Amino acid sequence: MAKKTSLKKRFRYWLDFRMAKGTASMVKLLLTMVLTSVVFVTALVILFHLHKEGKSVIAVFWDNLRSAMSSSFPSSDSGSLLYIVLYTLLGLTGMIFTGMLIGIFSSTMRGKIIALQQDNPEIIEEGHTVILGFRIGEYALLQEMITATEKDKRTIVVVENMERQDMEQAIRKNIDVPKNIRLTTIKADTTSPNSLRCVGIPDCATLVVHTRDKGRTVKTLLAVEILLMDSQKRPVIVASVDSNTRIFSREMMNENGVTMLYSGDVIARIIAHSTTQTGIYEALLDMINFVNYEFYFEKRPEVEGLPFGSVVLSGRKGIVTGLYRDNQALINPPQDTVIQKEDILITFEEDPGDLILNDPANCKLPLSLEPLPQKEIKEVVIFGINSSIVTILHELPDNIRRIKLIGLSTQDKAMYIPEDEKFVSQIITDYRSTESDRLLVEMIRGAEHICILSDRRKKEEDSDTETMLRILRLRNIKKKYLLNFTITAEMRCENNRNLITSEEAEDFIVATDLSSMMLAQITADVRRAPVFTELLDEEGSEAYLKSTLEFGLNGVELTYEELLRTVYASGGILMGVRTRKEPFKILANTKGPITLDETDQLIVIGEE
Repeated sequence: MAKKTSLKKRFRYWLDFRMAKGTASMVKLLLTMVLTSVVFVTALVILFHLHKEGKSVIAVFWDNLRSAMSSSFPSSDSGSLLYIVLYTLLGLTGMIFTGMLIGIFSSTMRGKIIALQQDNPEIIEEGHTVILGFRIGEYALLQEMITATEKDKRTIVVVENMERQDMEQAIRKNIDVPKNIRLTTIKADTTSPNSLRCVGIPDCATLVVHTRDKGRTVKTLLAVEILLMDSQKRPVIVASVDSNTRIFSREMMNENGVTMLYSGDVIARIIAHSTTQTGIYEALLDMINFVNYEFYFEKRPEVEGLPFGSVVLSGRKGIVTGLYRDNQALINPPQDTVIQKEDILITFEEDPGDLILNDPANCKLPLSLEPLPQKEIKEVVIFGINSSIVTILHELPDNIRRIKLIGLSTQDKAMYIPEDEKFVSQIITDYRSTESDRLLVEMIRGAEHICILSDRRKKEEDSDTETMLRILRLRNIKKKYLLNFTITAEMRCENNRNLITSEEAEDFIVATDLSSMMLAQITADVRRAPVFTELLDEEGSEAYLKSTLEFGLNGVELTYEELLRTVYASGGILMGVRTRKEPFKILANTKGPITLDETDQLIVIGEE
């Protein structure tokens, strides 16, 4: 038996079908209804002779249509009761039509505006910069990219799988975007080639993959390679990943022109350096940014055949830090290293070409001085554990007698530290609870330095909150029990670092800050990648903070040349000085005498 459907349901079904076809269908339906009403009223007017004598049917139809469209109503003395009723109904029909038409167009325009805000534009520029990966709360990379452009016009495209408006508002609220920068946000899946086609990757000059996650970074690079498959030119590609292990071989990276920064390894080394050298993190931040001095590469034919040390000591208005040879960076090589024809000087200066070499051929090398023996550090305490712990333990200096791990379980240690791993310092694990202040004081009483690692198994906000509470607690214990230790804490969000001010002998290391700055620097010149790798490698020369007392310079008045020679005689290159007011002060442009006090620290690149 066939199912009976009411007329009301049939009409509703038909109306829904018409409206689902869109704006044009709805407007067509409204016009049909109005014209039908006008034709019906016109027929009645002519049938009952309600129109003026001599008017044609077309004229009556036009007058009725105009009356409907203007939603006009008849007055009480306009004619008979039938005339007033018909034209009142016609006016009501016109009013309903006009209201619905305005609503339809208003809704359609609002939808179009929202679509324009959300839909991705087609990038038509060439030579632009593309950043694949963005997280609200992390702005260091984008800030550095903007700073690097100075006054040049540039288009920067930020791509992430989130609403464009949310990205735009977050960026504009936290970063001052100058007029010479055209910033465009794109909502796209960075791992999908089809989703990335609107970005214009084959025509961009630089491409930064900042997705951080190892798996997503791999997929994003593969998607980029698909888009570049038929391209005649390749952009400079730089990628960063939160990992301590290589995901691609160097040969594969070189073949595809990709420079990879393993930020997990970078952060682990910075944490290790900062643990026993409070302030080195801020000094490195000032060293690796686009403000004031930067690392450059200069070919100077006049230094061919000269010893490297003579070139270092003759430098003015800039600092010679190493040699770029065979795509490798030799930072602070032995002073008698002969500079070859192909060698390029690695300099640290405000602008390329600022470096002045003052008669390097006649600059005598200083007699090498034996470095002062390092003072033994009795104990370093590390709170928490994560995947960086092994690198940190290896990167900590050899003069630490004992390293104590507290605030973790036996399962944590087994998960992150292999049993057969060997370390120079003695490693002690204290599994007791840290809830009691009495027990905690007993655990840290002998510590000279305390390092707090972020629990990366937790959400960023939760782990940072835990770290901040631990810092406040340690500060209180330090004052209450008159203990003397420094604090180095790992933070995961830039914004959270601003919530807790750093006190004396404290460093708060944000995982994204330094790696983002390095990423921006490498994007500007990929030759900087081996420079940063060398500066942070456990072997070779690294950045250190040295007390003026180590060199006997406390209160001594001397020139920049004399200070540079004194430091170089001990095996290090003087980069600058850290004072109470400035984390990194350049001395290379100083002409007058320099006097340092006991609170000043020299920033030196050396092996120890």
